[in-house]
Amino acid sequence: MHIQDVLPETGIEDDIWKAFLVGGRFDAKVTAIAYSPLLLSGLVAAVFHGAYRRWLTFAIGYHAVVATLYVIGCICNFYYYTTYGSYIDLFVFGLWEDDSTAVLINIWEDYPVIRSSLVALGIGALAYQTSRWFLRSRLGRINPQAYWHWGVTSLAVVAIFLSTFVTARGTLDSHPLKRYHASVSQYKPLNTVTPNVFMALEWASSDYNEQRHFEPVSEAKLSAQMEKVLGQPTPVYQTPENKYLQQNPPHVVVAMMEGMGMNILVEDNPPDNDLLGRLRPHFANGFLFRRFLAGTSGTIDSIVMTLFHSPVATISHSSAQTVALPSSSVLPYKQAGYEVAFLYGGNGMWRNLAGYLPTQGFDRIYDENDIIKAIPEAEEYSGTWGVPDGFLFQLANKILEEADKPTLLFIMTTTNHSPYEVPEIYEPGPTEISDRFAAMAEYEGEEARVLLETFQYASDALGQFMTGIKQSSTLRDNTIVAVTGDHRVRNLSTHEPTEYGLTYAVPFLLHVPNLILENAPHTYDPMRIGSHRDIFPTLYHFSLSNQDYITLGGENLLSSDGVSNVGFNLKRSINEHGAFSNDKSGLFYPWQKENPLFNQPQPEEKRPFDAGWAEEYHRLMDYYLRSQILPPKSSDSP
Repeated sequence: MHIQDVLPETGIEDDIWKAFLVGGRFDAKVTAIAYSPLLLSGLVAAVFHGAYRRWLTFAIGYHAVVATLYVIGCICNFYYYTTYGSYIDLFVFGLWEDDSTAVLINIWEDYPVIRSSLVALGIGALAYQTSRWFLRSRLGRINPQAYWHWGVTSLAVVAIFLSTFVTARGTLDSHPLKRYHASVSQYKPLNTVTPNVFMALEWASSDYNEQRHFEPVSEAKLSAQMEKVLGQPTPVYQTPENKYLQQNPPHVVVAMMEGMGMNILVEDNPPDNDLLGRLRPHFANGFLFRRFLAGTSGTIDSIVMTLFHSPVATISHSSAQTVALPSSSVLPYKQAGYEVAFLYGGNGMWRNLAGYLPTQGFDRIYDENDIIKAIPEAEEYSGTWGVPDGFLFQLANKILEEADKPTLLFIMTTTNHSPYEVPEIYEPGPTEISDRFAAMAEYEGEEARVLLETFQYASDALGQFMTGIKQSSTLRDNTIVAVTGDHRVRNLSTHEPTEYGLTYAVPFLLHVPNLILENAPHTYDPMRIGSHRDIFPTLYHFSLSNQDYITLGGENLLSSDGVSNVGFNLKRSINEHGAFSNDKSGLFYPWQKENPLFNQPQPEEKRPFDAGWAEEYHRLMDYYLRSQILPPKSSDSP
């Protein structure tokens, strides 16, 4: 398979040039790292004439070895791509994990091992001869008796060190050249050829070290855990039949906002401290749940837990990355004929999402490259983690306006992330550093102010997007928008007792058009409690008719029959009685009666609920994920 066979004939010239440019940076990075030991040893040897002569001989051999390894790596990467359609990834470690003899025999039979080895050795020999000739020529000959002023020598050494360091780092930005830089196009082949084999091996090694080792679980053990936690032996549920939704399937947007934590939102106090901007009327008029927990404290962790019920954050780049999970939250929409897309403000190669999400039912992945292509102005304001949220939401609106079928759009923003920076195109509204914020935040002064303004910008961009939907003649009556945060704002203390249930909380805002509400029973109680696991079950009931779905205890928070009022986070959980720790400490803080977002300052020993619930729920997630990845055991015996 050749790359040009899977690329369009026109319109990708810029992407190709970008692939070469970024690929060149990766090559320069690896080359600088490879020759750094030679540079260091040469600087030491240069002090001694005899040692330097021996070093020259060593350098020739060293260069030949590096050249040979480069060729071997390129050949391996080429055949790996032709076989698996990807640069080398963690599955290369199957040589050790599988039947090694069988794998080696397969390689010997299917690939030109001898011819490739001869080519590599030949180029290595050529590199040896050319470097040897160069050092003996007038160009490469250095007069050991030549005198250099110590200042010139020092300047040369410092310049060499700095240039090597910058080249090895790959960039002058705050983040060194990494995997997500390899995503240069919406066309996967161009992303595949961008990194060299040595970078790919480094990433594969990192993934291999991070991956979770999955063990099978018996059906009996899984069913028993389902009964214990869910009260039924399976996680399958069904939405009621709804003729209106059947005939008028709406678009569904899930916006997971970076760092939209309630531990900052409680600071909102207009007009002095405006943290919502144009999102304010939507907070006032939508279904808003404030006693709502993020599933985790990490972005990728919350994404995979929300979408796939996975307690394993590394699943998208683990040994299970090619396994399609029946529990994917987007599958009910796929089965109902929806187009399913993921829109990310950063690079799609982050955490291998561009490779993983299509396996789980996503039809299209949009990232910063697509945003910049659609809105060229975005590139000028691109920051550390991606393009500003405002441009991301512009593309989201464009996708919905141009959609020719019902669309589910899952959005992950990036702007409200440290290092905080307000885009130059935005004029912040008033913010104020309160005594509470000053006491709890790691930032102070200008840094604290920028944190608040960045939060305000992200909220304002979301508000502008929601206003546009409500004012659009094509979207206002058939577009549901759900908003939540991926996790708390990390730069605030987690140790305040009165905020024991607030620390890991995020908002859940739901906008449902009136035409849908008129045709779907619902009850809104802003004091209901929930967490990320409730997002999709709630959405299913206002967008899908008579559709099976899978959830591990998630509920429709607008149900007329009430809810269980439980919110789960890996660290802490909340229910109608208060907030409690999920560890063995047994800490429990009741809610304050006068302000039920906060807790009593002193813990209580008496807990009016099952303190082991969170542990059992986490065990259920673990069992269920393993049951989807590996065939179940026939018994519980090892």
